[in-house]
Amino acid sequence: MSDTIKKKIWYKNKVVQLNKTVEEYNAGEDILYDQDMIPDDVWCSRCYARLLEKHELLTREELKQLETGLDEILDLYQRGEFVLRLEDEDSHTKIEDYLIERFGDTGKKIHTGRSRNDQVLVMMRWFLLRKSKSIQKKALELGLVFVEFAKQYEMIAMPGYTHMQKAMPTSVGTWMGAFAESLIDDVKVMMTITNDIVDQNPLGSGAGYGSPFAFDRDWLSKEIGFKRTQNNVIYCHNSRGKIEGLVLEACCQLMLTLNRLACDLLFFTTQEFQFFSIDDSIATGSSIMPQKKNLDAAELMRGRTATVLACRSELNMNILNKISGYHRDGQEIKRPLFLGLKYTEMSLETMKVLIQNIKPNEEILRKAMLDSPGLFAAHKAFEKVKEGMTFRDAYREIGSDIDRIEVSKEDIEKWLAMSTHQGGTGNLQLEKVEKEIKAMMNL
Repeated sequence: MSDTIKKKIWYKNKVVQLNKTVEEYNAGEDILYDQDMIPDDVWCSRCYARLLEKHELLTREELKQLETGLDEILDLYQRGEFVLRLEDEDSHTKIEDYLIERFGDTGKKIHTGRSRNDQVLVMMRWFLLRKSKSIQKKALELGLVFVEFAKQYEMIAMPGYTHMQKAMPTSVGTWMGAFAESLIDDVKVMMTITNDIVDQNPLGSGAGYGSPFAFDRDWLSKEIGFKRTQNNVIYCHNSRGKIEGLVLEACCQLMLTLNRLACDLLFFTTQEFQFFSIDDSIATGSSIMPQKKNLDAAELMRGRTATVLACRSELNMNILNKISGYHRDGQEIKRPLFLGLKYTEMSLETMKVLIQNIKPNEEILRKAMLDSPGLFAAHKAFEKVKEGMTFRDAYREIGSDIDRIEVSKEDIEKWLAMSTHQGGTGNLQLEKVEKEIKAMMNL
C-alpha cells in the first residue's frame, strides 16, 4: 500500500490509504476534461449556494463568503493557477477543498443536500449548453460563407453527377447552395436537441433519490439560467450519456454534411478534373514529389467524420446494460464527447477557410460539359416535349442518337436560366436562404 496522497472528502473518521495504482486508474483522464468545465462547476455551485441561503441553510454572510471564494477560484482558473491534479479526483472536490480551506465551517456547508452525482450532471449540462451554442454559431457562419460563394459563382455551369457519371448540367451556385441548406437542417437538429432536451436542470436530484429538503428546484433552474427543471430524480441520472449522445448525434449530422463537401472538393480538384483551383495557403506538398499540391484538410475531415460517428457509438455503448442510478464508469463518456465536440468545431472552422480559398475554373468546367454531349440528352428530350412529343418518344429518339447532340455555350446558359422552379438553377432563392440563416443566428 502506498502512502496517502491527500485526504479525500469522502473519508470518514478512519483515513484509508488509497493505493496509488487504483487512484490513477479511477481518475483516468477525467481531470483533463473537468479542467475545461471548472467555470461551469463554479457557476452552478454559486447558484446552489444561493439556494441554500434562500432556504436558510446558509446565512447571508456565509453566502457572501462562498461567492467571494468562488470568484477567487474563477480568477485563479483564468490565470492558469487553479489546475487539477490526480489527488484532487475531480473539479468538485478541488472547489470544495478550496472553500473549506478559506472559510472553514462555511465551506463545509456548500455540499448540503447535494451529491457529486448531480453536481457532475449539472456541470456537464451547463457546459453542453454553451458548447452547442458555439457550434451552432460556427455552423451558421459557415452557411453564410456557402451562400456568399454560391452568389458569387451562381450561374457558372458545371456537370452534375449521378452514379459517379456525368448526368445533367447544373451550376456552381446550385452545388454550393445545397450545402448551405444542409447546414440549416443540421443546425435545426442541434437547436431542437439543445433547446428541448439539454436545457433542463438536474441539480437538486442529489445522488439520484432527492434529499429531505423542500428545495425550490424551479427557482434554482432560473437562477442558473436553465429553461426548466428536469423533474424525476432517478431520470436525471439515467439521462447521463443519453443527452450527451444526442448532442453528438447533432454533431454527426454536421460532420456528414462537411464530409460530403470534403469528398466533392477532393474529387473536383484532382488533376483529372481541375474544376476548382486551390490557394497555396490551404494546400500541403510532398517530401519527395515536388509537383504535389494536396488538400490534406479535406482528407482529414473525411477521417474525422468517422471519428465523430465512432464517438457517438462509444457513448451508446457506455450506457448499455446499466440498472437505474449513478455509475462511476459514466465518466468515460467525457472522452468521446469532448473529442466529438472538438472535431466538429474544428471542422466547421477549417471548412470556412477552405471555401474562402478556392475558385471555380470556369473554362475547364465549360469544356467538361461541351465534351460530353450526353450530359444534355434530357434537355434535348424536354425541348421535343415542348414541341408536342410525348416524353417517352422523345427519350427514345434522343437516346438512340446521343453522339449527334450539339450544344453551345449559349445553350448551356439558356438551359440553366430556364430552370425557374423553386431550387432550380435559375431560381436558387439564395436571398431567402441567407435570410433564414441570419434569422437563426439571432435566436
